[in-house]
Amino acid sequence: MPAAEVSNSIQDLALFSAIRESALAYPIILACHLSSIALFGGTILMTDLRLLGFAMTGQPPSHVIGQFRIWKRIGFVIMVTTGVLLAGAKAESYYGNPYFQLKLAMLALVGVHALVFRRAVYGNAAKLDEAAPMPGAAKLAACLSLALWMAIISAGRLIAYYEPAAKG
Repeated sequence: MPAAEVSNSIQDLALFSAIRESALAYPIILACHLSSIALFGGTILMTDLRLLGFAMTGQPPSHVIGQFRIWKRIGFVIMVTTGVLLAGAKAESYYGNPYFQLKLAMLALVGVHALVFRRAVYGNAAKLDEAAPMPGAAKLAACLSLALWMAIISAGRLIAYYEPAAKG
């Protein structure tokens, strides 16, 4: 089945049709999506800046990572849930959008990033407290995280401005 047909089928599911056709549902879900991005992104930003030594330097890295962990998880779950609802409601117009495709690719790279750095950096934060200076792997993880999330947010914002070329 071609991607266009799959996207159309997803968009035509009752839940996604109801969201798209509602005067309130889509804007409320979008507001929740943006709010959860702010929550998740803010905690990611502060964690990355701490690993780079630019913020919260009076706090041990393990404390910063641990303190924000629950808020990151809450923000992430809400962000992904609302993102799926928004994408499903407009799947037909999003599947060919290069910014949406870029956003999905960057999200996949964030997953790879998490797998690569989980053991050495995020899952072993107590070792970072003892390290002076901050290990290169932690700084690399922070830089890559910042770059990936800025790309994701930028691509997400650009989704709304893409207009496919006119046929004919």
